[in-house]
Formats: sequence, C-alpha cells, structure tokens
Amino acid sequence: MAERTNPGDPESAEMTHESGVEGGVVSARQKFQRLGDDLQDRYKKVSGDVQDRYKKVSDDVQDRYKKVSEDVRRGAERASGEIRRGAERARETYGEVAENAQRSYQRVRSEAGNLSREVSLYVRDNPGKSVLIAAGVGFLLGLIARRGGGEDEG
Repeated sequence: MAERTNPGDPESAEMTHESGVEGGVVSARQKFQRLGDDLQDRYKKVSGDVQDRYKKVSDDVQDRYKKVSEDVRRGAERASGEIRRGAERARETYGEVAENAQRSYQRVRSEAGNLSREVSLYVRDNPGKSVLIAAGVGFLLGLIARRGGGEDEG
C-alpha cells in the first residue's frame, strides 16, 4: 500500500524531498547506465569497423604479396629457361666451331702433305731448276733482310 503524504505536514514534505532525491538519483543512475550502454555499443561498432578495415587491409596485402611472389617466380622461371636455352646454343655453337676447326686442320694438313710430295717430285724431276730456284729465293731473302736491317740503322 502506498503511503499518502499530507502537503502541509513537515514530515511529509521531508519524505517528498527524500523520495524526490531518490528519484533523481535513480533517474541519474538510469541515464548513466544508458550512457554507458550507448558508449559500449559505440565502442563495439568502432572496434568492429577497425577489425573489418584491418582484415581488409591484411587481405589486400596478402593478395599483393601472393601476386608479387607469383610474378617473381614466373620471371625466375623465364630467366632460367632463357639461360638454359643460351647454354644449349653455346654448346651447339662450340660443337660446330670445334668441328669446323678440326675439318680445316685436316684439310690444311692434307694439302701441306700434298704440297710436300709435289715439291719432292718436282725436285727429283728437275734438280737443276730446283737449285737455281732455291738460289734465287735465297738471294731475294738476303736482299730483303739487308734492306730491313739498313732501315733500322738509319
């Protein structure tokens, strides 16, 4: 049952004042509770937004890292392939050059042998001419040697 207050009674006025203060305290407490709840809700929302942004940035960084890593891997594979192809071409070229050099050496050796035989046959068939040719070549070489030596001294 609710107690009735008498407006002219001092006790009644004091009770009304106390109940008014209690009502004000309760009202303030409720306002602070609502303010606290509101702040907590805002914190949760801001915290959620920050977490979402962090996750988005983190995912973006991871995606970019994966893309760059893939690009680097593909570039390394291409470079490795080019190096292998270059090495193979170098081996082929070396093989071709070595083969050509060996063929040229064999041809020169064969031609030198043929020339030596031909000179030997010519000398046997023409001993007089051979001696005169050798003397002429010797004379020319002597002149060339003397002129070469004379230029150094002068």
